[in-house]
Amino acid sequence: MIALGIEGTAHTISCGIVDQKNILSNVSRTYHNPNGGIHPREAAQHHADNVKDVIDGAMQNAGLRLDDVDLVAYSRGPGLGPCLRIAATAARTISVKAGKPIVGVNHPLGHVEIGRKVTGASDPIMLYVSGGNTQVISHSNGRYRVMGETMDIGLGNLLDKLGRDIGFPFPGGPQIERLALQGKKLIDLPYSVKGMDTSFSGIYTAAREHLKKGESPEDVCFSVQEYSFAMLLEVLERGLHQTSKDEILLAGGVAKNLRLREMISELSAHLGIKAYLTADQYCMDNGAMIAQAGLLMYKNGHRIGLDEATVDQRFRIDQVEVPWIPDSGRNIPENRGAESVVSITEYRGRETVTKMRIPKTYRNLELDNNIRIARMRNELSIILKGREIGIPFPGVYDVDPVKFSTTYERITGGTLRNYMKERDSVEGTIHQLGSYVGKMHSAGITHGDLTVSNVLVAEDGKPFFIDTSMGKSDSEIEDMAVDVYLFDESLKAASIRAETEMSTFRKGYRESFAKWNEVFATVSELERRRRYV
Repeated sequence: MIALGIEGTAHTISCGIVDQKNILSNVSRTYHNPNGGIHPREAAQHHADNVKDVIDGAMQNAGLRLDDVDLVAYSRGPGLGPCLRIAATAARTISVKAGKPIVGVNHPLGHVEIGRKVTGASDPIMLYVSGGNTQVISHSNGRYRVMGETMDIGLGNLLDKLGRDIGFPFPGGPQIERLALQGKKLIDLPYSVKGMDTSFSGIYTAAREHLKKGESPEDVCFSVQEYSFAMLLEVLERGLHQTSKDEILLAGGVAKNLRLREMISELSAHLGIKAYLTADQYCMDNGAMIAQAGLLMYKNGHRIGLDEATVDQRFRIDQVEVPWIPDSGRNIPENRGAESVVSITEYRGRETVTKMRIPKTYRNLELDNNIRIARMRNELSIILKGREIGIPFPGVYDVDPVKFSTTYERITGGTLRNYMKERDSVEGTIHQLGSYVGKMHSAGITHGDLTVSNVLVAEDGKPFFIDTSMGKSDSEIEDMAVDVYLFDESLKAASIRAETEMSTFRKGYRESFAKWNEVFATVSELERRRRYV
């Protein structure tokens, strides 16, 4: 089967042709704004002027005629409306002229599938980093799920903005990478991670201020890369431990950065898993990725009529059925998390567990030490305040700041993630958990990384909270909404009964927190805010 794909979500108009084994051709032309950024109407005009040439070029390079093509695919979204419409119109025209079926493809899905095709990855967790997108994506229960992403600007957007301030032409990322190699001083910047989500606007604002104060562009670029890439790998590693995947796939325009690739390779070696780094030419937006995703969709039964071949600027990857991926993974010991290793110990005759925060060799040493110290202190503060109001946290027996270790009361049991797998019903535990979260929020305390892997369930079914290092004790409604949102998302990835279990959790939450309606309204706002761009 031969598929032709047309990509046109943003700055690139591209046509690619693939069959079931090979990429037969790929031709692209990119819009450049001399003032930086993308002007949607100008980009769309660029695409309209060039779309015929890229299609003709792709057909010529593949040595094919339209009669040889079995399927036409196009980028349905997400993206810029005027640009999307050019690609869709071209695809509909070919479909009608040649009498070929048509498929609308989700843009991030294309990045995943071309990455799998060219690298040989099977069922990876994907770090997708581009101008508009910064996402951690993983397949679960028949669909790709966005486990975490930027809450404001994409990382590529940050690099382009900073590059423009320094005086670089678009795109700024490659020049920032070059300058960063000459930087030596780590400048203090915001480290903004909320659960599995990231925020880059604060880093950009702080970097601009440092430039104005006279810090060297080399040190600013060095620091921006170290902070932002460390944030990405933190959420990626957390996602690996939540999903048990044993492959990493890196894609998107920023994925060409050699420092980021080096960090990904070091992380994968540390975890004993495979890292697949998509070749540069397929990191960027391209028609071949749309053709590949369209081919898989069509072979697995996806069909639309010509009247359904429309565009959707906020088309989500998790709206697409993906039956061609069998869920896989590995067994990760429960004594090891993304940030620490836990061992069974003894403290003054009591059976305990000791958690040691392990250094991250992929992170800058100074930054790594700062993060580990701050997280350990914060976790202890949250536990002490929570236990005072009756929230079930394991007791703390000893702290060693030199070894970055903390010794806790041992709770005999396992994670909620495994507890749900082993039982047909966990309604009582989930309801109790919702009540405790509501009580915790009533006191202004949030967990910060509330997932099914960060709740222990004792043998009697009672839930206990662990790993609260990202929590707050002076929380606002949005912080509370993040807790609920993260728990909801982790349930979707871990359980086939997620909808029922979340309803039970929310029932317990409502019963113990008077402002539950404000929190749930903010959860809905968070869902709308997420950037599928």
